[in-house]
Amino acid sequence: MRIERRRTAQYHVASLLAGSMSILEVGPQVIQTIAGIGNWVAGSIWLCENNCETLRCDSTWSGADPRWEIFTETTRSTALAPGTGLPGRVIAARTPIWINDVTQDGNFARSAAAADAGLRGGFAFPLCAHGKINGVLDLFSPEKAQPDEDLLQLVEALGSEIGLFIHRQQIEEELQRQKEAAEAANAAKDRFLANLSHELRTPLTPVLIWAGGMKDSPDLSPEIAEGLNMVCRNVELEARLIDDLLDLTRITRGKLELRARRCDVHELLRHAIEIVRNDIEAQALVLEVHLAAVDHVMVADPARLQQVFWNVLRNATKFTDRRGNISVHTSNETAGEITIRISDTGIGIERESIGKIFDAFEQVSARREGLGLGLAISKAVVEAHGGTMKASSAGAGHGASFVVSLTTTSA
Repeated sequence: MRIERRRTAQYHVASLLAGSMSILEVGPQVIQTIAGIGNWVAGSIWLCENNCETLRCDSTWSGADPRWEIFTETTRSTALAPGTGLPGRVIAARTPIWINDVTQDGNFARSAAAADAGLRGGFAFPLCAHGKINGVLDLFSPEKAQPDEDLLQLVEALGSEIGLFIHRQQIEEELQRQKEAAEAANAAKDRFLANLSHELRTPLTPVLIWAGGMKDSPDLSPEIAEGLNMVCRNVELEARLIDDLLDLTRITRGKLELRARRCDVHELLRHAIEIVRNDIEAQALVLEVHLAAVDHVMVADPARLQQVFWNVLRNATKFTDRRGNISVHTSNETAGEITIRISDTGIGIERESIGKIFDAFEQVSARREGLGLGLAISKAVVEAHGGTMKASSAGAGHGASFVVSLTTTSA
């Protein structure tokens, strides 16, 4: 009969743990179930803190006698060190411990409260997981306690079961703390970058307005006019870098916003070409444009998509030697899809660098300028539209091609 009662208690404890989220929630029921095996009328679960340098009560249970509840109140306000009190001695010995009469024990911190509650016998066992003690469960009886081999065998299994539950709970709590800390850090970073962007842009705006207004004045010398053009180009580049940093932050946080509407891909390509046309002409590059796609209307964020085309064209212009070639082709190789291919005869991409070309902050050319964010952002924007972006090159000195595939409205 006693064996059956203990087997039932073990099954009940397993069921309680399986249906609960924390030891605080299920602790009193677990203690009551184990107490029911013998003449135990009060008990508590202690958890380790700071690598078991301190033990604190997490859960308590007691029977109907009001005196036992007063004893559990004392337990809740008690903290113990290893070797101190019944739970502390279990931690130090790493084994179950019996106390015949806690009121007569010199190393029992709650002896006065136990005497007032009419408690005598005490028993406690470790709650272990993977060889580490995570806590202690203690029990108390109105009668003096004697070692019970059957109970010792049972609590060895129960101690492991409860210890594993506490271990999983601690891991989950730590993961939640780390998640909350990461979210708070990301939110702080977003606020910082937003404020930084504003602060960096504020002094740039009047410089750009003044330089832009002055550079077309007819009475300027060629040197001053060229200097003002240089100022405008660099201020615009600085503003672009600020925007790229903010875009990268939004992408990594999954907060890139798309303002989609019906737009013409060919029109966006023409606008992007116009933005870089002065640079193309300054380098005497040959530009071939063949917009052959019949199906070229899609739902997209036009500003973001134009940013993609501008980034690729700007790179092609920057990395192609004077009098080189740049080509822009579109086609409908697959029904419901437009393919945009932008190729150049520039410095090309080494084979080992192809796999890194879209990584943020990667520089695959000795011609270092900017932060290496343009292609990373472009690929993320294309993928946010449900498309793909790929790069290819026959190697250094053999030019490069970028292919963007996007779904059109006819899909």
